[in-house]
Formats: sequence, C-alpha cells, structure tokens
Amino acid sequence: MRANATRTMTSMLAAVLVSAGVATTTLAAGAEDALERFRIQELQSRYALAHDLTDPDMYASVFTEDAELYGAGGRLLAKGREALRAAGVNDRRRFNAGAADDERSFGALRHIVTNSVIELTSPTTATGFCYVMTIVVRPGGGPEILSLGRYEDEYRKVDGEWLIAKREIVMDMGNSELAEATGLFGGR
Repeated sequence: MRANATRTMTSMLAAVLVSAGVATTTLAAGAEDALERFRIQELQSRYALAHDLTDPDMYASVFTEDAELYGAGGRLLAKGREALRAAGVNDRRRFNAGAADDERSFGALRHIVTNSVIELTSPTTATGFCYVMTIVVRPGGGPEILSLGRYEDEYRKVDGEWLIAKREIVMDMGNSELAEATGLFGGR
C-alpha cells in the first residue's frame, strides 16, 4: 500500500512538473506575443509622429520597401518606400510650409491613435486596426477635431523590426467646414 501511495505521489508530482513546464512555456509565449503587439502599437505611434513632424525620411521608414498606402474608397496613394517618401515631402509642403527641410518641426496636424487591435498571424506577419483622430488649429481659435477614422493595416517583420506593409486610411467622419477654414484638403 505504501509503495502504491508513493507511486501515486510521484505520478502527481510529475504531472505538476510537466504542467508547470507547459504553463511556463505558455506564459512565455503569451509574454512574447504581448511584446510583439506592443512593438506594433509603437509602430502606429511612430507613423503618427512622423506625419505630425512632416518628416519624409521618418515617414518612409515605418513602411516596408514594397508597402502600399490606400486612401478613401481604396484609392492607391503610394506604392513603395520611395513613393511614400515623396508623399512625405508633399505633406511637409502642405502642412508645414515654413519649416526648413532639416528642421524638426511639428506641422498643422496632430494624429491621435487609439484602440489598437492587433492579430499576430505568424512570427513575421500581423494585421491590425486602430482609430485615428486628426486635430487642427482653427485660424483665430483653438484646436478642433478635423476628422475621425481608422487605419486598417498589414504588418511585416523585416530584420527584426515591425513595419507597415499595407495601410488603408478610412475616414469615417470629417469636418469639411474646418478643412475649408484652415485651407487643408482642398480648402483655400
């Protein structure tokens, strides 16, 4: 009987140790996934910062070499890092006209990125979604919301760094009167 109890205890202990190993492995995998999601959220924030600084090089650097950027109605805005850099140069002219090319200067817009939902689809790919709110200062007034929308993204990990492979910018709501008053987006 005592041998039987010892064998049962040994089996239970072995089961606990095996479970602990599995739990540790599962916990480690969960922590790694959380870290990867955090890195992608930071990428979303770097995109917003690059856009707000109107820094063409920083803007292009958050995308893969073959990235695609889509706007309203699925219209292709830019394909490839060089085209994205050119879009960044154009944005600097439109939204930060007085800044010298090498000057670190915030432009007319602020992009607030929130509510990120990221799905890791493989060790080197992911999809994501986040809301974006664009703020602008009305002439003679204060900051106001210009638009509310979302980014629908595909990400790729290249040389250990997450980058945007495809981004669709979806505008859900916009303030056309404010765009006109500020001269942004087809205004004066």
